[in-house]
Amino acid sequence: MFDQIWSNNGVTVDAIASTPQMSGLTSSPGPREKYAVIVDGVVDRIVTWDGYSPHRIIDSYGVIVKLPAAAGVKYVDASGVVRLKPITQGSIVSVAVAPNVYVTPSYDVVQLAQVSSYDEPTLPAVTESYSPVVTTQRLNPNNSVSMTIDVPDVTNLPSTSRVSVYTVTDGRSTSAVGLLPGQQGVTINDLPQDQNVTVKTVIFDTLTNTETVISNTVISTPVSNTPAPTPARNAAVDRATIPAPVVSSSTVDSSGARSVAISIPAVTNFDPSKTWATVMV
Repeated sequence: MFDQIWSNNGVTVDAIASTPQMSGLTSSPGPREKYAVIVDGVVDRIVTWDGYSPHRIIDSYGVIVKLPAAAGVKYVDASGVVRLKPITQGSIVSVAVAPNVYVTPSYDVVQLAQVSSYDEPTLPAVTESYSPVVTTQRLNPNNSVSMTIDVPDVTNLPSTSRVSVYTVTDGRSTSAVGLLPGQQGVTINDLPQDQNVTVKTVIFDTLTNTETVISNTVISTPVSNTPAPTPARNAAVDRATIPAPVVSSSTVDSSGARSVAISIPAVTNFDPSKTWATVMV
């Protein structure tokens, strides 16, 4: 239900039609605010933009929708408590075009009739248990950011639970750190400056092989005034020429857990002193 965001039921038509990308406005730059880049019905990334200036990400693809001030949608959960569903990288998006009818956002959706939007609860939203809290951010001399994250009360979970803290940048780059028993804080390094980062707590139950994911609204990292160095590799060329990893085998054990072997293609001209690579599942 709440994978469909912005107004509980979906992105409103007005939200897309009023975006500078759709309205054709060419005013002077305004304040920097958060916008979601939606590709094939999924929030590909969240960018900070003034709404008018050329932007290499926004100009290249996707439908652009401005995030609400709270960067999420309030709703009432099954217990009657008002919660906030964050809008994050990877959120699935639909547009309400008629009662109980939703479509993937696209340019022509602004031609459809407007429908009644969802009325959000007016009471303040209550934070979910085990929500990650960013306590500090530090801009390092190399322009990277170190983020310290605390997960309150996570030490009260049973020993059958494994807890990890995830950070997701640009909807693509993911870092994950597992918490040791009794640990509730962690520092994640090498995050990019001037980016919007989604922070998640992931709780894995070893008895049921199920995961619980608790996301925060996006966190903006500090901005560095130092010019960024030239990248060691051309990202566009790498995406066009390096094959994707391939699952070479897959097995399921007696507990129902699946294990896979992944074949990774060679990366040409790879210099480990300048570049590192990871496989994300």
